[in-house]
Amino acid sequence: MRNKIPSTLRSGIVALILLSGAFSGWGDDLSDARSRAANGEHAEAIRLFEKHLQTERPSASVYFELGESAMKSANPASAALNFRRALILDPRFETARKALSEANLALGIPPDPSDWKVNLVSKVPLNALLITGVVVSWIGLFLTLAGSRVRARLIFAASLIFSGVSMVALAWFCDPRIEFSHQSYVLSSSGCVVFNAPVDNSEKLTKLAPGSVVTVISERGRWIYGQLPGGARGWFLSEGLESLIPRT
Repeated sequence: MRNKIPSTLRSGIVALILLSGAFSGWGDDLSDARSRAANGEHAEAIRLFEKHLQTERPSASVYFELGESAMKSANPASAALNFRRALILDPRFETARKALSEANLALGIPPDPSDWKVNLVSKVPLNALLITGVVVSWIGLFLTLAGSRVRARLIFAASLIFSGVSMVALAWFCDPRIEFSHQSYVLSSSGCVVFNAPVDNSEKLTKLAPGSVVTVISERGRWIYGQLPGGARGWFLSEGLESLIPRT
């Protein structure tokens, strides 16, 4: 019996060491990436940030740090893409918004047009708006089901339901993850040629600069039909385009 106890303890210790090593490995890529970025090793930092994003839940701060390293590596197109992704996850991330403006300026891209939805989500937390809407709707529904026959109370309950549903709809309508789900970004350094039809020898309408954002309407093989930043529409190849919402 005495000989079995040390053996059991040794097995347990080995298991704990292996587990601790596995757990300590989590986040090493991120901490190493931040260390490399602080030391000016931005190419390696970019590789480690991207590796972290492939295996862990994405966050606005990591996309922002990746964008900063890309900007310092003289790659403003990649920087702007990651700043946009940071803002999709956190629309109130004003530092990322300013960094995006600087990256667009370096790319020669005009500033994003003013939009009331962007202004709203940059000031009002969408989760708070959604939760408030749900709570207000349930209160109104409860008052309605309570069976009160007082007209004023019924009107008040109906107004609560209407207000709550409106807040939920507004939160859904303004959510960047939904709004930008059909948008793609021109990442290729050579830009993106827009054609009149989905064939190589079709008339060339224009050429989009790196950093441009297009709205995808439909796809046909390698070809995409979409809306350009100015509102015009055309066909372009999917090569060199990157979805604003990363595809898993």
